[in-house]
Amino acid sequence: MLAGGGARGAYEMGVLSMLAPVLEEQGERVEIIVGTSAGGLNAAYLAANAHLPLSEAAAGGMEVWRGLRYRHAMRSLLSPASLSRLVHFFATCLGLPVRRVASLLDTAPLRKTLNRLIDFERIADNVADQASPLRSVSVVATSYETGRSIVFHHGGDTPPANEERAIDYVATHLDEAHVRASAAIPVIFPGVEVTGPSSWWGWYGDGGARLNAPLNPALALGAERVIVIGLNSSVAAKDLSVTTRPDLFDGASSLLSVLADQLTADVATLTTINEAVEHGNEGAGSRIPYIFVVPSDRLKIGRIAIDVYQRHYKSIRAILRSPNLALLGRITDAARNPRHGELYSYLFLAREFMDELIELGRTDAQRWLDSEHDEWPWRLGRPTET
Repeated sequence: MLAGGGARGAYEMGVLSMLAPVLEEQGERVEIIVGTSAGGLNAAYLAANAHLPLSEAAAGGMEVWRGLRYRHAMRSLLSPASLSRLVHFFATCLGLPVRRVASLLDTAPLRKTLNRLIDFERIADNVADQASPLRSVSVVATSYETGRSIVFHHGGDTPPANEERAIDYVATHLDEAHVRASAAIPVIFPGVEVTGPSSWWGWYGDGGARLNAPLNPALALGAERVIVIGLNSSVAAKDLSVTTRPDLFDGASSLLSVLADQLTADVATLTTINEAVEHGNEGAGSRIPYIFVVPSDRLKIGRIAIDVYQRHYKSIRAILRSPNLALLGRITDAARNPRHGELYSYLFLAREFMDELIELGRTDAQRWLDSEHDEWPWRLGRPTET
């Protein structure tokens, strides 16, 4: 399962680049892929390249993230349309009688970028190909009409709705609209109109809003062991005291970080089931070995974003060289504290930041591989650090 957020999806590919050789050496094959938010982009990319060895697909995925730039996903902040959007957005926030806007930023370029980077027709071929390990690929979006998590999946049987978690499953041929919907961060990005299948037509947003780690869908679709890659540890941020009144960006970042608790809770539930099976509880089901890789503390990625921003994008010269990233850093006041850096990191499509995230993913994956496990590299009990 992939639980990416915006530009932070590069971290997931860094993790996979380290895990892939180990899995391949043990003859393990990735058969079910579920992604949410930017993890939906990674899920679709990996599914389109499932005919390749996982290590090769992960290497290609890292290069995709290294090559992404602001202009590939969002319209320039200095374009007349974007400037008008920003003015109207903040006027709306102030309650002024102006035309309302759908979001802070315009993601019009993303449609073309996704179709360039991902061969969506190849996904269908890989699911159908008996020689391919891929059985099912899914992306998770949130329905603006119902507020429920919608798992758009290609391949595998369609599970029944999960009323306890408000999850619906929809069989379809995945396309760029499903991926864009999964990654449409509320307020920042506009909602996405999904037209297929027609019975589920509607407007959708970021799947991470309700289902940050799609563990439940993966198990419902038949996964017998899982790899969970998250972007926010539940370990408290180090050396961060709040001495001044939080602003709106602190609040937005804290809201996004709350999703880390859901991820950790889901993994804890999984380990509880494993422990029940171990103790002979016949109604508990089967044990599910897992790999769980996350950063070392909750605001690790925000700290990296601040460091890269200050070194490369905070200067006056940077405004001339990379105006979008430099201006976004000023709009979000990215250098103020790691919480602001966390929010900025969702939009920080810069080569220097991608390189840092990939290296962080590789480091965190290696830390997992260097730890003791029940069935290396798989674990059954509770992780020692989440």
